[in-house]
Amino acid sequence: MSGIAEIQHYSHGHQLKLVCNQSRFKCNGCKELGIGSCYQCKHNCDFHLHEECALLASGYITHSFFKNCHFIFHDAASQSAAGTTRLVCVACGKNVQGFMYRSSTNKPHIVLHRCCLKLPHNGANNHGVTVNLREMLSHTSKKCQFCRSRTVSKETKGWVYVSKCGKYRYHEACAQDMIFHHSWNWNNVCDLQTTGGGTGNKLSVIAQNLGLTNICRYVAQLSHK
Repeated sequence: MSGIAEIQHYSHGHQLKLVCNQSRFKCNGCKELGIGSCYQCKHNCDFHLHEECALLASGYITHSFFKNCHFIFHDAASQSAAGTTRLVCVACGKNVQGFMYRSSTNKPHIVLHRCCLKLPHNGANNHGVTVNLREMLSHTSKKCQFCRSRTVSKETKGWVYVSKCGKYRYHEACAQDMIFHHSWNWNNVCDLQTTGGGTGNKLSVIAQNLGLTNICRYVAQLSHK
């Protein structure tokens, strides 16, 4: 957690307090699901912001996948004013409906969710094998071990975590789905952020067998913030 107990955010009329939410919530900033630490309305409005979404500042950020390109923060209001109808995140293939980062130079613009832009570039899976973040599955015969597909949607190939040997391959989007859309059962979510603990149901056993549990934790930790 950031340590800032209360804030006033321009998107809401009441003070927001920092809490650890043990159940899923929908962030009113990025419009994505979250779990764990967030800023919540003190007056019991159904209003939540991911911790990092609440503290985002205007400005730009870069990403190693995109050379000579800056990503600028935009909120939903600025997109509505620009007349933009539908935006798709190049990392996960899902619609972008709220806070986002959009490329300053490419046309059409490259759009990314906040948490997708800040994914760790590498990590170790359950088998101790290092997996690295890539823009797409490089070999057409290789598929994500969870969804058994090479793409995350008709429009988007999606980013993947891939081991050097090619044996382990996971869409970043599949890790998100595992957490938020398949009844993933994290115990002591707040403790997970610092200790990596947590157990799951039948689907978490599947994830463990695939070596996916640690990757889910990386994505979950970004969604906690």
